[in-house]
Amino acid sequence: MAPPRKKQPTPSRGREYKIRLPEDVAQRIEAKAKVEGRPQNRVIINELASVPNLEQTRKLATLVRDMEVVVARYAAQITMHDLSDALLSAVDVVLGAQGGALPQAIERLRVARAGMLTHDQTHSKRK
Repeated sequence: MAPPRKKQPTPSRGREYKIRLPEDVAQRIEAKAKVEGRPQNRVIINELASVPNLEQTRKLATLVRDMEVVVARYAAQITMHDLSDALLSAVDVVLGAQGGALPQAIERLRVARAGMLTHDQTHSKRK
């Protein structure tokens, strides 16, 4: 009679880890598994697999934030150029005004200059 065979270990598909999850994370995993109709183990695997994507997303978010700053600075420069053009136009009108048109031209110049000062004040607060 042949000796009894030894049990072969069952091949595993991956490494087995035992972890303790905080209560809030465990509840989130359980809820997600229930909604998806999947085992909690699969939900945990999917969550862990998404971590590299989260790191790439964080880098993208940082780059987008930097671009927002660049675009805001560029927009501020464009606004300042527009205000400068309006101011020069108002100066030309004042220099060319005669008689009763002079007070209106001066008021237009004051409005243009006030716009520039307001823009400078808001721009200096953001720095």
